[in-house]
Amino acid sequence: MLYAYRQRLRNALRARRGSPPLLAAKLIFPAVLTTVCYILFCLLVAPVDKNLDYHFLSERGLITAMSAILLAASAAFCLCAIATQPRVEQVYKNFLLLMVCGFIFLALDEVAQFHERLGKIVFGIWDITGFRNGNDLVVILYGVVAVPIFAVLLPQILRIRMLIECFTVAFTFYLIHTFIDSTQDPRTTTSVIFEESSKLFCAVFLALGAYMVFADVNEAVKAGRSD
Repeated sequence: MLYAYRQRLRNALRARRGSPPLLAAKLIFPAVLTTVCYILFCLLVAPVDKNLDYHFLSERGLITAMSAILLAASAAFCLCAIATQPRVEQVYKNFLLLMVCGFIFLALDEVAQFHERLGKIVFGIWDITGFRNGNDLVVILYGVVAVPIFAVLLPQILRIRMLIECFTVAFTFYLIHTFIDSTQDPRTTTSVIFEESSKLFCAVFLALGAYMVFADVNEAVKAGRSD
């Protein structure tokens, strides 16, 4: 089994040789710059009767709204990839469908606050020390569950140029967000701004990764091949 997995990794690395889609690569810097400007905008438009961190802390704030939009867009990019090349091999199609489901769940979680509700249930059942509240534990568990899934899907991820780079950056911002969320007690305006900004950058790079998937499939269609 391990030999077959290593062989799939080698095949994936051979399949991804070449430069990334030019347009997709060019999107990274504008996306980062736009996100920085958006964060600054959120600081400037805080309601006069609210704190500076209103759009970062409130579930009705602009940071949560944009994060949900980006995650929904990520799911849409993967759906477009399936629609663009419906005859891709079943393993690759399953990979895309799994990404669609994951992104939709995360987008819904942003607006419906599943982790907040589940966190209250967890803390109501167990007295867990070391965590400020239950949703911190749930968010950490998201990452714990994502790691083995990422390992299983790694051969498919490696086939798509720039995808693993985008996902690695996204996971790094997730770690920063989770670290601040779990350790800052009590919260401060600065910690909330950095925490939620990291969450937004995580969503940005997930969306960029999803676009890399769509760009790669679209390029394959133009080249007349089916992966």
